[in-house]
Amino acid sequence: MSLMVVCREVDKETGKIAVYPLKTEIDDRVMQCLQIQARANPELRYFALVSARWERYGEVIAGILKRRSVTRADVDNIGGIVEI
Repeated sequence: MSLMVVCREVDKETGKIAVYPLKTEIDDRVMQCLQIQARANPELRYFALVSARWERYGEVIAGILKRRSVTRADVDNIGGIVEI
């Protein structure tokens, strides 16, 4: 069971929303860097989850994260995913 991170990126110019997994090994340093980057760039949000959950429910999770507005309640309703 491995931890992974999914990025939700909103294009400033078009408003288009992209959701994609990061292909990097996740450790404490990476999590800290992503947290800082998300604070500095409000168009980027990062979510941590177990890779098996993404493999099984990735399309559903991406569909929810691609909504125009994603609240903490939306993320809590997904279950098994935490915003960094």
